[in-house]
Amino acid sequence: MIRHISVFSFSDTPANGKTKAENIETIRAYLEKVPDLYPPMRAQQVGVAIPGDPPELPPDACPLFGDLVQIADYDTLEDANGYPPSKAHMDLVALSDPMLEKVTAIDFEF
Repeated sequence: MIRHISVFSFSDTPANGKTKAENIETIRAYLEKVPDLYPPMRAQQVGVAIPGDPPELPPDACPLFGDLVQIADYDTLEDANGYPPSKAHMDLVALSDPMLEKVTAIDFEF
């Protein structure tokens, strides 16, 4: 099995003129539909960050925390590799691009 994790960091001043909270909800709602749009995605979890930074960070810690996470599971590497060029993902990129500062992702076998 392949697990894919994407952490989305949204802009505080997005190019689309909406609020950060509105944009997070828009992408969360879209991600919830992705397994229906790309059936090789076997399972998925989507979560919005708990508001507020952690109360105490070490002085050398990076203070950047993401706003939204997607955890997706695939049966094979081929299924996972098929997602980025899929219509479901390309539509997500087009929708989210004006809202985001950064997306960090990782795929691993488990």
